[in-house]
Amino acid sequence: MAEGVESTLRPSDRVLVSCRDVRDGDGKRKALVWEKATVRYVGNVDGQNGTWIGIEWDSAERGKHDGEVGGRRYFSCKKTWAPAPASFVREKRLKRGGSLVEEIKYKYCGSLDEDELECDMFIHTSSNHRLPVTLVGQDSILRQQSVLDELKAVYLNGSNLTHMGPAGEVSEVVPKIAELDLSSTLLGSWREVARLSAELPRLTLLDISRNDIDWAGSAAGGVVFANLRALVLNNCLVDWQTVACISANIPNLRELHVAGNRIASLRCEDVERSFGGVEALHLEENLISDWSEVETLASLPRLKKMYLGSNLLTEIARYSEENRPGFGALETLFLSDNALGSWADVDALHHLQGLKEVRVSGCKFLEKLDMVASRLSVIARLPNVTRLNGSAVTNKERVDAEIGYLGEILTESVGKEIREVEAKHPQFQRLLKSYGNINKNVARGGAGGVQDRTTIGKTLLALKISTLLQ
Repeated sequence: MAEGVESTLRPSDRVLVSCRDVRDGDGKRKALVWEKATVRYVGNVDGQNGTWIGIEWDSAERGKHDGEVGGRRYFSCKKTWAPAPASFVREKRLKRGGSLVEEIKYKYCGSLDEDELECDMFIHTSSNHRLPVTLVGQDSILRQQSVLDELKAVYLNGSNLTHMGPAGEVSEVVPKIAELDLSSTLLGSWREVARLSAELPRLTLLDISRNDIDWAGSAAGGVVFANLRALVLNNCLVDWQTVACISANIPNLRELHVAGNRIASLRCEDVERSFGGVEALHLEENLISDWSEVETLASLPRLKKMYLGSNLLTEIARYSEENRPGFGALETLFLSDNALGSWADVDALHHLQGLKEVRVSGCKFLEKLDMVASRLSVIARLPNVTRLNGSAVTNKERVDAEIGYLGEILTESVGKEIREVEAKHPQFQRLLKSYGNINKNVARGGAGGVQDRTTIGKTLLALKISTLLQ
């Protein structure tokens, strides 16, 4: 850009940045690499001539600083945990992406040879027939339009999409889109995304993950995306309050993904207004450490599936018949790769009476057990669960698990008060009622406790239930 000419770029603009050429072993140019970034600053830099553009890279490994150079802070980055996500570049190295229709045409109607089109590209018509895409030569124009008219699912993951284009263009060219993946593009504004509400009234699934989005306007009232049922906002650096505002305005939202957003708190002004219709909530890879945050969702009447894997949870609240946890509709709960450290955390899940599927692999309390032993230990403590860590619980597994667990309880409880045993093992009375009158050999367990429980019948447990009851 010539000196004295004002830049057309503004902070929050999403751009492509030309990087070093990719060259082969002989040093010959193969391609120019374009990397995605967000403009954070436009102006002068001390000691340098002309206008500089401060950018925050999508890939934090490319940067040279965090917006501070020579003791002066020019801008701040969203990736505050990354040491150097930013750089200064000249505007001549930057370019903008295309509109939604341009990117759709590029992917679905161009730049492929005839063989590729015939082999790989087809769409489903409204009657569910496959319509091949073979757009070659001068006769392609009418066929292109036919293809675009029938598109229902569009996947532009990783494209150079920047904006939605002129008003009415999307609805005119691709009116039937129901599923739209715009993840990892150059979208930079929620207001731009919200324009699709009027343009695509049939939209049921929208994915805008891994975009650096300015969420201004998300708190505005009024219905958006009236028929949207699934919204994916993974790795968008969106905060929970913003999520609550957006969700409150989507009346038919049933599935919400907000993984990888560094969310630590789940508190909001009116949880039922914001998430009352949500049935599946994905909160993986966030920073939730306190179970009380999860409990703020307990009143949601339709929440059937909750995904909390790879958070920082260390404990689940202790419940009782008098102190129930809520979550009346919950059937699926994923807790894998948290820091839960006690079997009491598993026992607490029994009070979620509708729970049918659980995942707890990778949790701290399983560290000293092998895969079989840990699985049986969890099964024995959760009588209503039918799927554990992705696999169905068989009848044989449950019987083996419960007999083995009862044997462990008896082994460690000789001479102890019944109340003490029940406090430590809430399932004891149930197991006693189920298996207390059978005369069957059970495993004593090895030095590590339950490691040998799969060898039921291998050794005699020289102990009878009557010993404990005396």
